[in-house]
Amino acid sequence: MKRFFLPLAFCASLCVLFFSCGTNSRPQNSSHKKNSESLPPVQSAEEHILALEAKNIALEESQKKFFNYFVWLFGTIVAGTGILLALNIRQNKRKDKQILNSEQFLRYSIEGQEAERKRISQELHDSIAQNMRYVLLLAENLGDKDAAKKIIEAQNQNIESVRRLCYNLTPPSIEAGDMIQSLALLGQKIFDAPKSGFDFRVVCEPCVDFGAWNATQLMNIYRIVQEALQNIQKHAKAGEATVFFKRGQGGENVGKTLKIIITDDGCGMEPSLARQINAGVFDTAQDMRFGLRNIFERASFLGGRVECFSDLGAGTRIVVEI
Repeated sequence: MKRFFLPLAFCASLCVLFFSCGTNSRPQNSSHKKNSESLPPVQSAEEHILALEAKNIALEESQKKFFNYFVWLFGTIVAGTGILLALNIRQNKRKDKQILNSEQFLRYSIEGQEAERKRISQELHDSIAQNMRYVLLLAENLGDKDAAKKIIEAQNQNIESVRRLCYNLTPPSIEAGDMIQSLALLGQKIFDAPKSGFDFRVVCEPCVDFGAWNATQLMNIYRIVQEALQNIQKHAKAGEATVFFKRGQGGENVGKTLKIIITDDGCGMEPSLARQINAGVFDTAQDMRFGLRNIFERASFLGGRVECFSDLGAGTRIVVEI
């Protein structure tokens, strides 16, 4: 509204000028009357009165013109203000609509990912896994027992890999009371712990209340941790990883705030690369970019944000606040 102060101030000054002109005209009339009294001839006094009346008429006309100009200027300012306000409201509505459309697109994108995960998991279970079991049956009937044994071992490993993949694609329904246990089981499957010697931990503060989140939100929290753990398993060359849940700082809505801190002791990355990731630039992250993008998108869908901290040889720390 600051843009309207200057025109309004100009109008106010015009009003002051208008009324000052009206008041200044009165002393002129009195002075003219004194001059008229000093004129001795009657004829010259009448002429002087007519001249004064003509001046008064001219002054009234000028004041009338000035008043009309003031009304026109005031109306123009009011109309301009109304137009600017209407344009501003329209622009705000357009921005709100764009934000709403982007949120809807993100929600549909995440829902589409979940549907595609379920479809792929079902196809793996119904086709590839069944074919592998059939190959096992054929291998058991081979005359060469050594070759049969090797085939059976390889197929058992493949079947276990398919089962793990199916589980990662479609985990069991996540409930508030099962979040920590589900993530602990997920970490064991991803890192093959404790058989592989990998040290994986899930820690949660007692004050964290997962019951404040609905099923869809809990699934997105689960997926955020899953993507981070898969990146650690594929790229970090780490020997341990920790997922730490703590209550966030959300003011009055503190019950529905959460901070997730995921750390590893792996090879880390360049600090400049971490800064690019925090800025939303994932192309330079190479193979990690899809998992990182998924983490950022799901955190944004939950109304949160993500920060990545890392250095070469010092591991990586991902902080998600939702």
